[in-house]
Amino acid sequence: MKDTQTKEHFMELRAHGLPLAKIADEIDVSKTTLINWDKEFKEEIDNLRAMELEALYDKYDLSTRKRVEFFGDVLSRIQRELETRDWDLSRVSTEKLFAMYAHFYREAHNTLPKITFSDEEEVRADKAQKKLLSELMTPQKKRILGESLDQKLTKS
Repeated sequence: MKDTQTKEHFMELRAHGLPLAKIADEIDVSKTTLINWDKEFKEEIDNLRAMELEALYDKYDLSTRKRVEFFGDVLSRIQRELETRDWDLSRVSTEKLFAMYAHFYREAHNTLPKITFSDEEEVRADKAQKKLLSELMTPQKKRILGESLDQKLTKS
């Protein structure tokens, strides 16, 4: 049985997208074991991938917050410019400026996430449901993995 540190290293490498063959060479664990770990730690690996992706979004200003700030800033600048116009032509026509405003308004609206709130009862119910699912999934996972192992042993 491999130690926890080896398993954690596997999860990190897998979350980075490395193929099982490269991971097997790097941490000196058989591919069969890695396939089992890949299934066993799927949720943890998915979470690590999501955290890495979130960091990339933030690094390249792709997070929802950054997009909302960008579109909000552009809309504010266009709106301020429209307010200063005396409806004469300047470098950008008023018509073009209105078109730009409408475009950015639509883009900002499409970017904004839907804001929803849950009352205390809904929060408690969601937490209870997640806890129950978690408790039910653990024995089921063990049973499925056990059956899988039993089938492999009987075939050999």
